[in-house]
Amino acid sequence: MDDASRIPTYKLFGETELWPAPEPMHYETIVERSSLYDWEITPHRHDNLFQILFLESGGAGMTLETQSGALPTPCIVAMPPRRVHGYSFSPDVVGHIVTMPQFLLGELLVPSPELHGELGSPHRHLLGDEAASLALLRQLFHRLREEYTGSRPGRVSVMLAILTHVLVWLARAGGSARQDVGQERFAQRLDRFHELIDRNFRERRPVSFYAGQLGVSTVQLNIACRRKTGRSAQQLIHDRLLLEARRLLAYSDLDVASISYALGFRDPSYFSRFFTKAQGTAPSAFRQLHGRAREG
Repeated sequence: MDDASRIPTYKLFGETELWPAPEPMHYETIVERSSLYDWEITPHRHDNLFQILFLESGGAGMTLETQSGALPTPCIVAMPPRRVHGYSFSPDVVGHIVTMPQFLLGELLVPSPELHGELGSPHRHLLGDEAASLALLRQLFHRLREEYTGSRPGRVSVMLAILTHVLVWLARAGGSARQDVGQERFAQRLDRFHELIDRNFRERRPVSFYAGQLGVSTVQLNIACRRKTGRSAQQLIHDRLLLEARRLLAYSDLDVASISYALGFRDPSYFSRFFTKAQGTAPSAFRQLHGRAREG
């Protein structure tokens, strides 16, 4: 069964293959792609791509998972892989979007590993009251566009240098940099744990399975999870299960029983109790409020 049902997974929006150009990253203006889709980038996700959206002006809205709202401009958005997101724009929008493989982000930040953890979650930063930051980002993105569309020698090196500057700015804006080596080890362990959850959460594996895959005890895994997130390993597994349940209720045509089976529940009534306790509302009520979120 398709795990995401009606949620498409793209490279660039509307495309299932990587860009054909040899550059290690892709740049385009917001107008270039959104004008092809009547200014609506419907909810989708990218498995292994990290995106940066920089809006200078114009009207915009954003959907993240099942929540939608206005996106005030100017602003910058960092979107890591596997998060369901979508946008709507006004025809007068001025903005840029950069797409890169997830591994490139890691390579560019090799000298600053303490910053990598700040880019693991979606982040929106409003720039209306930050004139200096707005001016800097405008300069960086406009220079990036010049190099990307040009043909001067060394253009890729310049683009990667600019991109590194933007990533460091985003990481700093996302929170204070962590310089403790022990904390960095916890962050790396947690990143690996989340990757394992993404691959195995439908199989309802116990915490001991994940701990074994990571080569640690369940106690060590729980310590890492609580130190970094304030939640236990089991709660993080349940969070991912709940996220997928919300996605399927909002975007798919599957009935509640089918969703429960797709998520590894043997009894739909147990799924309903799990969802209601975690979400605070029954699956049917959640679907009534958020169903076909892309149409909102």
